[in-house]
Amino acid sequence: MSSSKPTLYYALFSPPARACILTAKLIGLDLDLKPVDFAKKEHLSEEFIKLNPQHQIPVFVDTDGEVYVDSHAIVCFLVAKYAQNDQLYPQDLKKRAHIDHRMHYESGVLFQVIKDIVARNIYGGEGEFNQRSLTLCHNAYADLEHFLENGTFVVGNELSVADVSIHTSLVTLDLLIPVEREKYPQIKAWLERIEKLLPENEEINLQGARALQTRIQNCMAENRAK
Repeated sequence: MSSSKPTLYYALFSPPARACILTAKLIGLDLDLKPVDFAKKEHLSEEFIKLNPQHQIPVFVDTDGEVYVDSHAIVCFLVAKYAQNDQLYPQDLKKRAHIDHRMHYESGVLFQVIKDIVARNIYGGEGEFNQRSLTLCHNAYADLEHFLENGTFVVGNELSVADVSIHTSLVTLDLLIPVEREKYPQIKAWLERIEKLLPENEEINLQGARALQTRIQNCMAENRAK
């Protein structure tokens, strides 16, 4: 089934969903944005599970009806198909391999901290940040600081989809377990740099990050009161 413009199923609290929205804005792609209400369990509906049996967001449906899942796959596809140039995800194989590595870092290291916090502090009944969560977080920050010692962005000196992906998770974590600006000066400068480059960063990225922060902190307060 074809559509006049691509569709993205999303929730603003989700860093991966925000990465897709921001990438689309960077390349000037107009999306049909369809919010998925997790409180109403819309992600478990028969309609949504047909799109993604893993019942996760984001889900991207292209104009030809083809369905794509996982934010990293989606942002790379968006740039390859819809961007006017390949800067955000270069065809140069060396650059692409390094960008792929940084996106694996985002999903396998940085985003895992958020998942650990959600598992413990929303669903696990813990009222304080677990030491394991804190250790994972600071290790992830140290890795990112190291990446940024080699350029102004996470790969070299040009903005890429890896910066967008990492930024959406990092701003969320920074609200919960703040990045120590004196300890991580490269991250401090990078955050300031990215915030000026991302379109509608306040309305999309920070608003979504604050929504997840509020949910986690409210659950922690409830857990402490039990």
